[in-house]
Amino acid sequence: MKRVTFILLIGALGYSQNSAPQDPVHAIVGLFGTYRIVMLGEIHECRQEYDFLQKLVADPGFTERVNDIVVEFGNAKYQQWIDRYIAGENVPFDQVQKAWRDTVGAFGPVSPVYGEFYRQVREVNRRLPKDRRLRIILGDPPIDWDSVHSREDLGLYLPFRDEFYAGVVRYQVLAKGQKALLVMGDGHFRRSAGRPGAIENELLMAFVKPYVILSGSDIVRGYDDIDHRFDDISAPALLDMKASWIGSLPAPGRGGSTSTWDRTADAYLYLGPRDRITVVKNRRSELDGTTYGKELQRRLAIVFDKPPDFLPQSDRDIDQPAFSRTPSPPPPLPSLPKPRP
Repeated sequence: MKRVTFILLIGALGYSQNSAPQDPVHAIVGLFGTYRIVMLGEIHECRQEYDFLQKLVADPGFTERVNDIVVEFGNAKYQQWIDRYIAGENVPFDQVQKAWRDTVGAFGPVSPVYGEFYRQVREVNRRLPKDRRLRIILGDPPIDWDSVHSREDLGLYLPFRDEFYAGVVRYQVLAKGQKALLVMGDGHFRRSAGRPGAIENELLMAFVKPYVILSGSDIVRGYDDIDHRFDDISAPALLDMKASWIGSLPAPGRGGSTSTWDRTADAYLYLGPRDRITVVKNRRSELDGTTYGKELQRRLAIVFDKPPDFLPQSDRDIDQPAFSRTPSPPPPLPSLPKPRP
């Protein structure tokens, strides 16, 4: 009886639109009482976000209600290796780590937070009966980087990442009657002036309505645009967009039009103030002159006309500020070759 009462209380976010900040672990667990799919748009490499995710997957309520976690940071070519790894089998780690190091969507060094997340799910599964173990489903196309020698070789994969991810959710989750947490960069899940993105739209076409959450800090539109009402919120916290002042914050729409935050997602995962949000980088010693570092240099030389310098300055300060007033723009991705007539 206690368990039923608990679920009803934390499930209230999906029904009553509670405007108060909520514990995000309990709130997201409760959402799975209503939704088969919860989409969490992440800040790439964010320490605070992945600390939260590790707590979420370790929560007993999560493992009772959720079957799968579909991730962007996973090359589908290595699904069998990951299935064995998170089931607790003794498998070669140099094969396992290729799942998050060899994706289409990341040409440079991959943050340690992703490997830590896989290890956390493996540890959680050790304590669960076989029929309740979580599965990590790899949502990035199954590229074989050993076979990539030109930009043309990327053409089968890079433009179709959202399409592939959505297909994985349809066939590996929905068709099997499962429930899943989807984790991907927030740009893939963010609605534009109320219009769903490509992945959400494909789920809606399959008659499944997902719940969309975006992550962030107290920044509204730019580095110096801070809303101090966040000062009273203890992070991390989940806030319903439709029932709180957060939903009325301004957000850019398509074509320069003005929109509001409540038209970008259903809820906001507040991770903390701007100056406390960090991203985790690799140590220089893990890259400079290593086999992994040399392979990254090769990939960047294929993709970019002027390959960026991806090496950190030192082994110190691997946790770096996530936001800066004048961020260095990433090198532009080259256009893929046009199809031959």
